[in-house]
Amino acid sequence: MKRLLLILPLALLGLAAVVVGRTLLLPPVAVNTSPVTLPEGLDAQRAAESLAAVIRLPTLSHQVGAPASQLAASDAAFAGMRAWLSEHYPRISATTLSEDTGSPSILLRWPGADRQLPPALLMAHQDVVPVAPGTENQWVHPPFSGAIADGFIWGRGAIDSKGSMVAILEAVETLIGQGFQPQRDVLLAFGHDEEIGGHQGNRRIAARLLEQGTRLAWVSDEGGFVVRGQIPGITQDVAVVGIAEKGYVSLTLQANAQGGHSSQPPPFDETAIGRLSLALQRVGDAPFARGFDGPTGDLLASFTPAQSFGYRMIFANLWLFGPLVEQQLSASPAGAAQLQTSLSPTLLRGGIKENVLPPSARATLNLRIHPRDSIESVAAHVRAAVADDQVSVKVMPAGREPSAVTDVRGKAYTQFAEVIRASFANTLVSPNLTVGGTDSRHYEPLTENIFRFSPLLMDREDLPRMHGTNERIGIDTLANASGFYYRLLQSLNESAPASR
Repeated sequence: MKRLLLILPLALLGLAAVVVGRTLLLPPVAVNTSPVTLPEGLDAQRAAESLAAVIRLPTLSHQVGAPASQLAASDAAFAGMRAWLSEHYPRISATTLSEDTGSPSILLRWPGADRQLPPALLMAHQDVVPVAPGTENQWVHPPFSGAIADGFIWGRGAIDSKGSMVAILEAVETLIGQGFQPQRDVLLAFGHDEEIGGHQGNRRIAARLLEQGTRLAWVSDEGGFVVRGQIPGITQDVAVVGIAEKGYVSLTLQANAQGGHSSQPPPFDETAIGRLSLALQRVGDAPFARGFDGPTGDLLASFTPAQSFGYRMIFANLWLFGPLVEQQLSASPAGAAQLQTSLSPTLLRGGIKENVLPPSARATLNLRIHPRDSIESVAAHVRAAVADDQVSVKVMPAGREPSAVTDVRGKAYTQFAEVIRASFANTLVSPNLTVGGTDSRHYEPLTENIFRFSPLLMDREDLPRMHGTNERIGIDTLANASGFYYRLLQSLNESAPASR
């Protein structure tokens, strides 16, 4: 016993030494401490006026079956967008090649010095989501006014993602005017239907490039932002770069039973609704596996060196504190979405009258699939949780597997991160898992390097404005986004990472 009492303190001391040692051995924080200035030739006011002009074009994407008047109005707006771009950016129009997309989507090719190198692709989308009916009077400025006021450009699409589109165009127009030619071709793709899946826009563009045998060095699309004050223990801004995208699938659960009059019901678990509700409860009680593998682990590793000592010690020693961190992250929907496949019950149907037992009841579950899982594995997981041969589980069409994961240690990502640091002072670069869908997924067969990043500084109050009320973007924020794309394009001539 005495020997055990002697060994225990030594073991605890050794454990403490390991924990502190791992914390102290973390690499230094990689941030740019110098002030960032706007590259010569870029003009913040000109960019603001350009964005205001495109916001005034109501380029709404509509699902199939929308009223003909709405479709015609959007077609006119997209035609106006193409005409505006041609007139407003004469250097781009004279220098780039406009490729036929067979749709309102725009694809421009800026020829590079070496046409044998894989092109780089910059993306944004022209289309925007509608304004929720009845909320129009809640806007400080009308949603399609493109008002420039109080240091902001206001209107639908300012954040998602006409701001990025204008920032790209401003950078390209300026560089062409300065005599810059990229080492490789640069493709500019501005989709017209991203908000409804991109099936007629970027999916077709990607398919055509694939048929031509094109390989891409990298793809830059919308995704994470530069966020401020949103990660505990960190004083720096954090640029969140999506290096992978969750998959998507919906499952239907259907229970069948003997219908009849509600005055003489069978046991609850033998009714269609009762059987289905119990099955749903079992699914809810069987969460998917959680973990720090893949993009989430890279995310934690990227900002751990910048945290205060207590947080740094915890995140540097996930082998010990992992369960605690996992519990804390899982307590929020955003944190849980990074750790595991998410499942949401979204539709429920059953019954036609309050005193009639329905012969069937059906629920729809929407799942966003973590890269460690697949459509097949999540369907199997749900079937095992249901554990009732009277409840069918079917996979709905139009699902998609999780994306591949971009290598954060590869040359392309390293260079992309360096451009972010050069464009945003005192800012960490953190890879993460994109939980929504972007058009970049259509280009997966063409490259191994996809970066989902919108170079816009967002405070906590800004994020709900995207797809919400009073969407806006700061004039300085837009100008700095132009600076990011300007430097990104310049970086093409500093080195030439080819897609492997």
